[in-house]
This record gives sequence, C-alpha cells and structure tokens, in this order.
Amino acid sequence: MAIPALDRETILRVVRSWSPDEQVTLAREILEGVGTPTIQEPLDPPNSHGLAGLFATGTQPPTDEDVARWLDERRLEKYGG
Repeated sequence: MAIPALDRETILRVVRSWSPDEQVTLAREILEGVGTPTIQEPLDPPNSHGLAGLFATGTQPPTDEDVARWLDERRLEKYGG
C-alpha cells in the first residue's frame, strides 16, 4: 500500500501539534539521518619551493625601470598627461 506524499505545510502543521519534546526528538533524528558533512582535510602546508613554483612564468622578472615605466603609463592613462 502506497503512502500518500504530504506537502511541507501539512507536515509542519502536524509536527507543531506535537509536544516540544517530541519535536526536538524528531529534529535530532532528522539531523542524525542527514549524516555529518564531509570536511576536506587540509593539504600539507606549502614550503617556499612550492610557493615559488606557483608564480613561475618562465620569463625574466621585470626590471625596476620596467615597473617604473608601467606605473608612469598607468598614471597617464588614469589622470591624463
């Protein structure tokens, strides 16, 4: 025999008619049935060699003159010349 599906409002109406102890017991049973959420274990903390590899581009780093030129170009774009 199939049990008819109840909508959420009907279920809440029935549960609210129960005593507070019965409501708490139901809530605990529902939460226990859900299970514990999986928590991903953190990876080993990266060392300096691993971090350096994250930013490696395979090209030479910019010189101080390059950075100064880029900053000047950006200021000209932003504020005009």
